[in-house]
Amino acid sequence: MTKIAFKVSARAGKLLGRENFSNPEGAIIELVKNSYDADAKNCFVLFDIPTKKIKDSNGKEFEIPIREKSTIYIIDNGEGMTENVIKNHWMQIGTGNKEKDYISDDKRTKTGAKGIGRFALDRLGYETEMWTLSKKAKNNIGSFWKMDWNEFDQNDKAISQIEAELEPVEVDLKAKIRDLTNNNPQLKSIIEGLNFNRGTIIKIDNLKDDWYIEETSSVFKSLEALIPPKELNIPFEVYFNHFQQPKEYGKVQTAFFNDFDYKIKASYNSESLSVDFEITRNEIDIKSLKKNYPEIYKSKKHPYDLKTLEEKTFSYSKAIDKVLNWKLDDSNRKLLSDVGSFDLTFYYLKQRNSKKEGYPYKNINSRERKSILERFGGVKIYRDSFRVRPYGDPDNDWLRLGSRAASSPASAGQRIGDWRVRPESTAGIITISRLNNELLIDKSDRGALQENDAFETFKTIIIGVIREFEYDRTRVLNPLFLENKRRKEKKKAEELQKKAEELAKKLLEQQKKNKDTNKTEEEEEDEIEDAIIDTIKTIENEKEEEENQEIVQVRSLASLGLVVSSFAHELKEVKDNAIEVKELEGIFNSIVPKELKNSSDYKDGIDIIELLDENSDKIIHWVDYALTAIRKDKRTRGKFEFTGFLKSLKKSWSRIFKKKDILLNINDNTKDESYDFRAFEMDMSTIFTNLINNSIDSFNNLTEIQERIIDISASLKDNYIEIIYTDNGVGLDVVFEDKEDIFLPFKTAKRDRKGKEIGTGLGMYLVKSVIDDNNGTIDILEPTKGFSVLISFPIRK
Repeated sequence: MTKIAFKVSARAGKLLGRENFSNPEGAIIELVKNSYDADAKNCFVLFDIPTKKIKDSNGKEFEIPIREKSTIYIIDNGEGMTENVIKNHWMQIGTGNKEKDYISDDKRTKTGAKGIGRFALDRLGYETEMWTLSKKAKNNIGSFWKMDWNEFDQNDKAISQIEAELEPVEVDLKAKIRDLTNNNPQLKSIIEGLNFNRGTIIKIDNLKDDWYIEETSSVFKSLEALIPPKELNIPFEVYFNHFQQPKEYGKVQTAFFNDFDYKIKASYNSESLSVDFEITRNEIDIKSLKKNYPEIYKSKKHPYDLKTLEEKTFSYSKAIDKVLNWKLDDSNRKLLSDVGSFDLTFYYLKQRNSKKEGYPYKNINSRERKSILERFGGVKIYRDSFRVRPYGDPDNDWLRLGSRAASSPASAGQRIGDWRVRPESTAGIITISRLNNELLIDKSDRGALQENDAFETFKTIIIGVIREFEYDRTRVLNPLFLENKRRKEKKKAEELQKKAEELAKKLLEQQKKNKDTNKTEEEEEDEIEDAIIDTIKTIENEKEEEENQEIVQVRSLASLGLVVSSFAHELKEVKDNAIEVKELEGIFNSIVPKELKNSSDYKDGIDIIELLDENSDKIIHWVDYALTAIRKDKRTRGKFEFTGFLKSLKKSWSRIFKKKDILLNINDNTKDESYDFRAFEMDMSTIFTNLINNSIDSFNNLTEIQERIIDISASLKDNYIEIIYTDNGVGLDVVFEDKEDIFLPFKTAKRDRKGKEIGTGLGMYLVKSVIDDNNGTIDILEPTKGFSVLISFPIRK
């Protein structure tokens, strides 16, 4: 049997390389990475892009690049290449030398491994010249290499038939740089102080792309994000110069955050399955704290005590199962081990001064912070000191921090552990390596990491680290929140006391005047009543117009309650009469002759009776609810248990839910638990009545047939009762751009066909007010469909 070998056409080899460099920006980045792999301490990316003026169809002049006269230079002072290296590695496509020898002489882990980086030159231009001087060279004898990439476009040639020019030459790198760049003064001043006794100059001519200002600027920004950040202390500097725009660019600066509110350094050890933390707090103005809140941290334990706050930085270690709240088994142990060890430095920088929140924060420069975060923000991944895109790019929230924040929008100090950081206020550097993180693998286009099990576990660990920071910040700010709340309530009580004293003084003066006159007792009572009314009016007039509207609405609701209470007897009679409708069908059947029961008149009568029966069910439900809501015992705060309340809730709404095909699921995990929670039953009724009414409206707005489900779950967590209310309706209306707006008074999405608001806009406002009055919180969650909230009430210890 004859054996034959495969042949690869020159064009196929070229296409293989081009597939990995879909844009010229990526090709330049690949060449800069090669400089890093060569242990260069300095790398230059130089653009010489002359332009010419042309006129558009309207006669307006504008400039365009002249491709055939444009040149790109990539210059470094790395280890250079010998003639042997050029022949056996540089000229061999797909060479695996970097995969085998991935540690450089200067102990850098090499970033390349596929052996196709030289095709980046083909992606940029049709012609390439290279001068290289190896660190092993003698008497400055290096190599000159030249390639015409058009050779690869010949269909009749195999790749082995493509040849480049190579010859030994004497190379003075600094002199060559000056000669090629016509003694560019800006470049000359930089290279004078650098060591160029070895290195490589690559000149790319006859470019394939039009390099406008936008494209060159994009390369500069990519280099800012690409090269190793200063925190890694790697001696590798990149300079970017554009000969036609000498003042626009220069040395590429990388991220370094000196101004931050929080800095978290975490080292994950995949062998011990633990994380070492170092947290630096820089948010609180200690001087202001001591002056305005001298006592609140004195009794706190480490690391939430005043001494640790003053020292700013503290360290601790924590097992990964405690960080993630995972119960470890063989399966997830393997996942956590396979990820490999890595380091994370995470920064939190809020973008505005928040003095209104009442916390003793340090003053910040909002504009400067915003600028820094726009350039260097986002949680970025660096493998072997080089950036892995697109993680941390603008709008690339790969950790879904925005979604987490939306699902738990509580303020930082409001309740411990519930605040979530927003992505626009974060920056981070995660360092991985080919050696330690073998399963965090590049996709084929080297544009991201493969989304395998290791990558998902990797993300889970990072979120766990971020959660440690979030918890710490809430623990620090919660005492300040509670103290500010106490002071606010004290101030309010003092203001009310002052008003009461003024009223008492006014009444005493009025009584004194009445003693000096011969007024009747009835006249004295009228004057005292007028004095009380005048004082109440004074208090009300001090409020804003919006608050006055709120008072009017509340008075209307109170008046409605009084009306219902006054007509309680009549309502009971209405309910009893409604029940009697159910006997009507029997009476009707008994008086209709047998021979008429197949007639249309009989069937019409039955339909009318069924309609009356349905309406009577509605009347019974609403009367029951109205009479129950005004019961006196519901207006008394006492020990409250959700088990009985939820059962009663399900029963009282059962008729309505049945008619509207709504399924109510209640998962009560508190029924066998002992806890002390005190509340008005009327308050709890207010919460769930408004939530259910909103759900019914939501179901009515569905555009397709589906199951209609309301889920209510109640459970105890730490010292809180947590209730999750969810429906699978249409969800929040688009009118609520900020989800928190649903809690504002008079804000409604209900409109008539002309767009006029028809809802009161008080439902969710009342829900929020009731929850606040009971020291609870309500957070809007993000279910896959519908609407969901988490309600939390503190219980007595």
